Amino acid sequence: MIIKKLSLCNFRQYYGKQVLEFSSTDDKNVTVIHGENGSGKTALLNSFNWVLYNKTDLPDPDKLFNNYAFESTPDAGKLEMYVEIEFESKGFDYILKRSLSGIKYGNKLTKIENNVLLKFFNGEMWKGLSNPTEEINQVLPEDLRNYFFFDGERIDHLSRHEDNDEIRDAIKIVMDLEIIERGIKHTEDARREFQKEWADIADEQTKRLLEEQDSLKEKQNEKQERLNQMKQNIIKRKEQIKDVDEQLSLVKGVSEKQQERKHLETELEKLKATHTELLNKIRKAVSKQSYLAAAHLLKSKVDQHLSDMDIQESTTYPDLSKKLINSIIQDGVCICGENITHEHKSHLEELAAKIGPQNRSLLLNTLKRDMGIVIDTKERFLNDLHSLEKSEYKTKEIIRDTEDKLVEISTDLSNREYEDVQSLEKNRREYQSNIDEYLKQQGVLEDHIKDLESEIASLTKKIGEQEQIQNKAQLAKKRMQTCEKLTSVMNRIYNLKEEEVKKDLQEKLEEVYNNFLRKGFKINLTEDFKINVQSYTGDKVPLSQGERQITSLSFIGAIVDIARKHHKKSTELISEGGIYPLVMDSPFGALDSDHRERVARGIHSLSEQIVIIVSTSQWKGEVEGALNPYIGHQYTLNYHDPQQHHDTPYEYTEIQRW
Repeated sequence: MIIKKLSLCNFRQYYGKQVLEFSSTDDKNVTVIHGENGSGKTALLNSFNWVLYNKTDLPDPDKLFNNYAFESTPDAGKLEMYVEIEFESKGFDYILKRSLSGIKYGNKLTKIENNVLLKFFNGEMWKGLSNPTEEINQVLPEDLRNYFFFDGERIDHLSRHEDNDEIRDAIKIVMDLEIIERGIKHTEDARREFQKEWADIADEQTKRLLEEQDSLKEKQNEKQERLNQMKQNIIKRKEQIKDVDEQLSLVKGVSEKQQERKHLETELEKLKATHTELLNKIRKAVSKQSYLAAAHLLKSKVDQHLSDMDIQESTTYPDLSKKLINSIIQDGVCICGENITHEHKSHLEELAAKIGPQNRSLLLNTLKRDMGIVIDTKERFLNDLHSLEKSEYKTKEIIRDTEDKLVEISTDLSNREYEDVQSLEKNRREYQSNIDEYLKQQGVLEDHIKDLESEIASLTKKIGEQEQIQNKAQLAKKRMQTCEKLTSVMNRIYNLKEEEVKKDLQEKLEEVYNNFLRKGFKINLTEDFKINVQSYTGDKVPLSQGERQITSLSFIGAIVDIARKHHKKSTELISEGGIYPLVMDSPFGALDSDHRERVARGIHSLSEQIVIIVSTSQWKGEVEGALNPYIGHQYTLNYHDPQQHHDTPYEYTEIQRW
């Protein structure tokens, strides 16, 4: 989306028709609108939201008509207010006009009409569209409006932990991941319909299996949703514990305890991982060699039987078989190639008579020797198992001691005289208790989901084995299987695209952040789409308002820039990303001089189109110097002050072009 022109008529402070044209050329992509406090900067920013989405963040949002225009309208006269925006998207030109009109009677407007008109140029003529709301959401979704039309002094919330859901959804929409996600959902819905159709016309056995499979999948989805929620709950509680720890570390006399607790918790985490690894080794060893438990009993019985038998300790030809000798006698030819004589034959017959008992003795001796090997293996297994169990017990004892030390620290802090410390520690205990409970529930849910997966796989195999005679049933089955394959492919595509977007966004986020921020902080986008800022020691950084503003601005800029780059790689078959403008009110407000210059120096490169609404105090100096080379258009909001112009006792603003 590239904005070409914005027209305001009697909207809030803007009296009559006021027009703004916006620059978007490669070298001059910045439009600057100068205005002092109270001149209508916020109203101008909100005019974009109102014309596009019928939403504003203004005080008295129902009072949109200009007061001066209202007073100038004669009684019973018609008054109209509108905002019109001209823009280009994906090669098409659009004009959107949203208006309110009414008849003035006394001090009120009656018969108010709300009209929306959207038209586009198809190459030959302008053509109206019947569903403007849906069309606009295709161009720039309403959920993203606060990312592209924003007050620079109020965007620091994006750098806080609680907004990761909002951030994740924004990334999905901007990068068109949501389209793949919707495709997966719609394909799964189609699969269910085809399965239902198959079940309706299939034989009774298949119907029963399909119904059972569908029921299991519903249970699986339900438990998966609960599991996802449980994981989010754990993440939330961990962040709350981190916040509590940060607050406690700032309290005099508590920071030492906090450092000790942090060290113990790190050790505890390692110990628990070691303990889990030891338990897995014990389970693996027992599952593989538990059969050795009865080895002594078996050896005792074997020895008892062998003692009653006459066993020769050695044999003349231990590897010679009676079958081979008989074959040589029958053929009359030795294995060396010589013919068998009568003497040879007699000798071979005598040898064959001896081989029987000798081979039996050999087998029994081998059995006796192998039983000894089994006993040795059992002894080694028991020794290894004992060593593992000893290590497991010792690790468990250390875990218990470490947990006791942590409880002591918590008890100590809970008994401190400072009320804030007691309250914080109480909250921390509650959060940790919640995490422990969530982890238990998570484990149970994961086991249930695994069991359901096995049951579903078993049923799927049985269903596949059912023979269907009806052509319709076969067709429905084929369609259902196609949907399953398609869903699987789309899931793989989604995962690959998500990883690609995360990687690209992380790289761009680091680049923008390092250019904007003076301090050498490290910024990361976590797996669950949280913005995480750390010092080089790895500690979480408590950010100032200005630093939070820069962090949020870096994130928005990185998203827009990555969306633009992916859009340029798009093909006719695969659409990725898009072109988005950045319209900002007071983006330099909470920044010091150095940071203003840093942001101003790089902000023009983040989007195809930058619109900055700014006061003189924020503009003059380093910002003006850094942005001047990239400015295509400039405007001033001239505020009419009724205290200085007594002939017109109403405030209004006029837009003047430089």
